[in-house]
Amino acid sequence: MKGDEGRHSEFLSNTGFEQMKTVHRIVIIILALIVAGILFWSLDIAGSYYLASSLERPRMEAHQLWKPGGIYGHGLGILGSVMILLLLTYSARKRIRKFRRWGKLPSWLNYHIFLGITGPLLITLHTTFKFGGLVSISYWSMMAVMLSGFIGRYIYVKIPRKINGEEMSRKEIEAHNEELKRQLTEEFRLSSDQLALIEQVGGVHKIKQRGLFGIFTFFIMDLFNWLTLRRISHLVFKSASVPKARLREFHHLLSRRVRNSRRIAFLQAAQKLFHYWHVIHKPFAYTMIVIMIVHVTVVITLGYRWIY
Repeated sequence: MKGDEGRHSEFLSNTGFEQMKTVHRIVIIILALIVAGILFWSLDIAGSYYLASSLERPRMEAHQLWKPGGIYGHGLGILGSVMILLLLTYSARKRIRKFRRWGKLPSWLNYHIFLGITGPLLITLHTTFKFGGLVSISYWSMMAVMLSGFIGRYIYVKIPRKINGEEMSRKEIEAHNEELKRQLTEEFRLSSDQLALIEQVGGVHKIKQRGLFGIFTFFIMDLFNWLTLRRISHLVFKSASVPKARLREFHHLLSRRVRNSRRIAFLQAAQKLFHYWHVIHKPFAYTMIVIMIVHVTVVITLGYRWIY
């Protein structure tokens, strides 16, 4: 009875987590549409201003509104800077114990990524595509953070996780892989030779052999995964007795087995890569924040104001 109660409690917890994921997804979509509207509106109204040379701009009507110190240009800079500063809340959520009860980490990460993409886009419009001086260091550091963020996100999603977003241990992943193997063996009568063929064609051994550089192999395999699965299905299907009614189920199970086996091979390299990624990502982030704060402080000291 206690076991049933525990499973029921876990089911309710997972269901609640999935519902909150949906809510957060909707919120991010709405926010993304708002930011997209701001970007399209800005480019539609001030597109010719952004394309003009530095000599032509002061003579244009749009100059007073869209220059970095103008009402719209300055506003874009403030909004983008606030988004960049809000990125720091994700680090606080991870490191400060009191904040760990505030929502699930994957949801925070999604907002972190959203802010890390939209903030730089708004700040780019604020700069009017003209970069120079100390601020340019902050800008290019920001772009480096954004690009490295895409790489970090790719590595993050390839590390197997539980439904609540926690990273699975190697033992848990291998146990899941054994369950997939059992289903293929018992339900579709695959032999050990056929299972070995799936591993071989799936490229698991190549990822293992290449160590840290296995991520590039993993990435290429990810791009052409559909082609690999088609080849595996063709080779295995010749000797496997799969009823037509269960063909779709077989392909789904096969896909999960290949993906899971690759992730086990990739796991050790991914954890090392995450360490090196932090070494690169953090200095750019700190440089960006420090110079941005200096820039804002100097602007306010010189008497530049927005609408206040």
